[in-house]
Amino acid sequence: MKSVSVLLLLLVPLITAQAERWELDDAKESIQVHGSFKTAAGAVGQSLVLDGSSVIELKDTAPLNGRFTVSVWFNPYVLEGSQQMIVGKNRYSLNERQWGITIEPDGKMKAHLKQDGWSEISCEEPLKAGHWHLATLTVDAGKAALFLNGKPVGEVKLKKPIPATQASITLGGILDDGKKQQQFHGALDEAQFESRVMSAEENAASYRPITATHELPKPKLADFPLWDDSQKLAVAKDLPVLDGVEFHVIKKWDKEADGYTFLHGVGLCWHKGKLYASIGHNKGDENTVTEEAQYRVSEDGGKTWSELRVIDAGLEENLAVSHGVFVSHGGKLWAFHGAYYNKMEHIHTRAYSLDEATGQWVKHGVVLENGFWALNQPVKMENGHWIMPGISAGPYSNTGTFPAAVAISHGDDFTKWDFVSIPVHEGLRMWGESSIIVDGTNVLNIARYAAKPLALISKSTDDGRTWSTMGESNLPMTTSKPAAGVLSTGQRYLVCTTAANNGGKRYPLTIAVSKPGKEVFSKVFVIRHAEHSGLGESNPKSSLSYPCATEHDGKLYVGFSNNGGRKGNLNSAEMAVIPIDRLK
Repeated sequence: MKSVSVLLLLLVPLITAQAERWELDDAKESIQVHGSFKTAAGAVGQSLVLDGSSVIELKDTAPLNGRFTVSVWFNPYVLEGSQQMIVGKNRYSLNERQWGITIEPDGKMKAHLKQDGWSEISCEEPLKAGHWHLATLTVDAGKAALFLNGKPVGEVKLKKPIPATQASITLGGILDDGKKQQQFHGALDEAQFESRVMSAEENAASYRPITATHELPKPKLADFPLWDDSQKLAVAKDLPVLDGVEFHVIKKWDKEADGYTFLHGVGLCWHKGKLYASIGHNKGDENTVTEEAQYRVSEDGGKTWSELRVIDAGLEENLAVSHGVFVSHGGKLWAFHGAYYNKMEHIHTRAYSLDEATGQWVKHGVVLENGFWALNQPVKMENGHWIMPGISAGPYSNTGTFPAAVAISHGDDFTKWDFVSIPVHEGLRMWGESSIIVDGTNVLNIARYAAKPLALISKSTDDGRTWSTMGESNLPMTTSKPAAGVLSTGQRYLVCTTAANNGGKRYPLTIAVSKPGKEVFSKVFVIRHAEHSGLGESNPKSSLSYPCATEHDGKLYVGFSNNGGRKGNLNSAEMAVIPIDRLK
């Protein structure tokens, strides 16, 4: 048991029947840890250490609404990257939003209070990784105040009471109807909730500096750079915006007219003077058996499009066929699409070729197993084989390890492929949707992390047969599938969302480029911001994600998803056409 005398120094005495306290020195009956944890020295006694994949639920806290004071000791291990929830009471998918205290991507603390939107209190004092801090939030009918280490750092007036919901109070993330979000990486200790507003004097008295620190986990770094460190990467609002870009809509999201909800994963390819665009489309929920592989064709570079056509509707029992990629070779158009049974079970890739005489797609069946889902188009290597990047996947999770992978063809036979999984550091969690850059026998794989907005990279020097261990790069990248390649100018490119201190935001849509012949990216341009005056949906919260890219006649055609500010992947399929000479 922890010393009562020490507790009195650290915590305000229990003075009302509505006070609750959680010591967090072990997994006790009053809490439930959703995921794994370790214990380490705490602010008092022991603490619970989370690795960014777990959430602590404080049991029987759903009724704790109204005015309150909440506090918790926290020791963050990671400050940059995505938003992390220290403590909160929300279930977003159930429209239960109340309050939370977060660590923002800039390494500073912020409180969020639900009003008509979110009212926020920002703390300007930077946090220190490996050090103990005390976060305190007080809320009454007309005002909320945020404290760091016993000192007030800001307040906000509330126009109305915070809504009362049945969400539990959670630490180290939000448990959103069973799904873990905004997970915290670090240690937590001594949480307290009181159904009253503690005074500034009481909050000051509750804090005593903790000099003991925690050793930080060593990052799992790649042994080569992706970004030129001599160049400062700007925040999103300061990045240069490309001019001369054309925008087109491939398929507008219009559930009322066509009944489709989910749309994702644009694939683009020029074939015999026509532009083909494929998508994964579903009238039900994402990753369910009603998903279909569909496409459209444009004969004017994307200005107008044919009706929706089907590649494969997955007519086999419990089979879904989703988004994929194209390649045009030898006068024939091929497509490779991710498929699965039930809900993301037995993931695999299927091959198709277009019979242009009939307009029908010839099914060549399953060509890749091992959870492989093709995510960017195949690239021909100097040895005559083709290499296609993807992921070795299972049911989605941002806390598991689903490595990036590549498939290598048997020459020009697109029905025979070898599967190669890319090794990862032990304990590295990733959802390895990946892209590649081919340079002779050297192949660079750029992959998505799990919840961390940072590009992962690995390198092969033998045409993709063996790989270095996948590790963290020095380039921020949001948690979305990237698209990469080499332009006819000799410049490497990476399309995703890349900006300093941008966290997991899927906007703006950016393109990073290298100098001709160079291996590191040194400049980033904005293709478009979330708010946009041209064709396509515009909304301050638009997610511009899952890009693909293909070069044709001096232009780079970039397909992407745009959810128009809607939740999830309720997307339109859109396209940007970039003159290559603007990428200098």
